[in-house]
Amino acid sequence: MAEVPACAGAAGPAEASVPPGRPVVCEELLGTAVLAALEQRFAEGLVPPREPQAVIHPNGFVKLPLAQTDDGAIRLFLHVWRADSIDADVHDHRWPFSSLVLRGEVSHTLTEVTVISGSAGSRSGEKDAKEVFPVVRYRLAGGEHCFDFSHGESAVVDRRRTHVLSAGRRYGMEAFVFHRAHSLAGAMTLVARGVPQQPYSRVLLNDETPVPAMKPWRRLDQDERRRHLRDALEVLR
Repeated sequence: MAEVPACAGAAGPAEASVPPGRPVVCEELLGTAVLAALEQRFAEGLVPPREPQAVIHPNGFVKLPLAQTDDGAIRLFLHVWRADSIDADVHDHRWPFSSLVLRGEVSHTLTEVTVISGSAGSRSGEKDAKEVFPVVRYRLAGGEHCFDFSHGESAVVDRRRTHVLSAGRRYGMEAFVFHRAHSLAGAMTLVARGVPQQPYSRVLLNDETPVPAMKPWRRLDQDERRRHLRDALEVLR
């Protein structure tokens, strides 16, 4: 079987924002995956995505599964940012990932936090000096995000770092790192996602914008799905 062309770590200036070891894939494979998703013909080393339905994420961007490697180690997605696209709250992921900015610009904020289990009363001095947010666990079930408020965790924000990334730049993170992303309408990113390392992710709640117990995902119609895939192919050429 032919080896899937995958790259690990930073390979040049455009990849300087990707720490070593993230599931970075070469642009050749990304183009192959976009074409495979459009034509539903998968090259050797790639298989159809586990969950093929393209959706509009609760945060407003299109999440379009492309393919996965045949060993299941890497899942490939196209994200298309819409007019109402913004991560509502700082959150982490249960998997490592890398993204290539294909079109437009992405503002990416890494947030370093200290998570406090149970009551945070003993850290009142630190709470007074820094931002503190409730931590909620969430998971996808039945096509909806389910939020679990029962663990009583808080997060003290230690530091924030924002990078503005233009087309051709890469960024990525290990699992369990808190971040937030924002982009203008029409921006596109190609995402390589690793294997989940726990059954849930976490979100820092902003008291001004409370998260409901359930957040629905909306299905993307086939015409819009094909349009986004054709757009991505045009940019990759």
